[in-house]
Amino acid sequence: MHFFQYAGAFFVAVFVLILIHETGHFLVAKLFKVKVERISIGFGKPFYTWKTKKGNTEYVLAPILLGGYVKLLDTRETNKSSHQYSAFAFDHKPIIQRLAIIAAGPLANIIFAFFAFWLMFVIGFKSPKPIIGRIVPESMASVAGMHASEEIIRVDERDTDSWSEVIIAMLARVGDEGSMNIITQLIPKFKTKIYEFDLKRWEINSYEPDPLLDFGLIRYRPLVLPKVYSIAKNSPAEKSGVLSGDRIIAIEGNKVHDWEDFVRQIKLYPKKKIKLLIERDKKIIDLTATTGWKFGSGWKKIGFLGVGPDVKKITWPQDKVREYKYAARPAFTAATHQMKLFIELNGFILDKLLTGKMSFHVLGGPIATFTASGQALEQGFVTFLGFLAIISLTIALINLLPLPGLDGGQFVLILVEGIRRRPISMQIQMLIFRLGMAIFVLVILQATANDLVRIFGR
Repeated sequence: MHFFQYAGAFFVAVFVLILIHETGHFLVAKLFKVKVERISIGFGKPFYTWKTKKGNTEYVLAPILLGGYVKLLDTRETNKSSHQYSAFAFDHKPIIQRLAIIAAGPLANIIFAFFAFWLMFVIGFKSPKPIIGRIVPESMASVAGMHASEEIIRVDERDTDSWSEVIIAMLARVGDEGSMNIITQLIPKFKTKIYEFDLKRWEINSYEPDPLLDFGLIRYRPLVLPKVYSIAKNSPAEKSGVLSGDRIIAIEGNKVHDWEDFVRQIKLYPKKKIKLLIERDKKIIDLTATTGWKFGSGWKKIGFLGVGPDVKKITWPQDKVREYKYAARPAFTAATHQMKLFIELNGFILDKLLTGKMSFHVLGGPIATFTASGQALEQGFVTFLGFLAIISLTIALINLLPLPGLDGGQFVLILVEGIRRRPISMQIQMLIFRLGMAIFVLVILQATANDLVRIFGR
């Protein structure tokens, strides 16, 4: 069931974002009266084709959802008379119009990302403050003297109102020399402290970089007792005889402290028989249960029982969360801040990759996107909307890179043509395009290999 839920979320996310990108190209091409011969969502042999009578445009759905394309009339690719079709051909349009058509795809993704962020703030959501819940013993944070209940308010010169801002600020320092300062204030005394970290001691996981885990910082979460409230129908818990009201005392002899600890331990046993120690009606009983499995972070198999706590009793203290809900106009300012934040994140990662400060192993492929989309949907519509916004913005920024086969590469070719005052031969353009596709395939293969390493281990 989880697989189909994740698959549905992945399909919706990829389909919507590709459609938005290609629609941008399509609409601006139509605006400048360029004949659109085909618009394809996906690559490979089409499984659905529809052709309009008026514009004679072919609409295609193809199985490989790694992108799409809009094929425009180009007299350099056809045997038809250039004079007959020149009024509707892409290659006969002014350079400024061709540049606009190329830029329209990434621009459409940027507009969608902004709108999605804006809608998030209009609908409203709550975000935990970056308050430390626990410190991992003997970690960098522990050695530095950091404590639970401290709120991270700044990393170096960057203010941090949320965990995402903390992570982005820390990622900006990956591979750097010198030191990094984390400034905290102790809740509720509001006493400010500065912790200095030697960046040479930062051991980065090249496959799954997690600055918080690297430093030994565990986020604060409200204490929830490991008491079962809801049981999913036909779930492993129901089939194993777990009842509502049961309190989980131990799993395989290991004491369970709270609900988070219960979930953490269950994840270690995908599709396995486990021994549970349960308190039921003031009696202690032993129960053997068979867990189910689903995809976790990095598409690793993790165990689950299909039970939940009483969510109505899970309350975040007001001083531990920030609530974001704005009217239409202030939401624009908040959305702009989010756009800036994630553009900076993409910029940091690109810079670290190109300078060798971050390994290409961090790249996630289709499997990682599959998992992330499913997990985002599980957390609700607003979270899924934020996920779409981030991916849409990333697609736009990647496409703007001046690389062969990408919109940015085509943009540069058209600019070169304008400077030379004569067109670049079709043979050279096709050679550049094939080079770009080869690079694209290599990157996808590398990213997919990274996904598989995360699943099966190094």
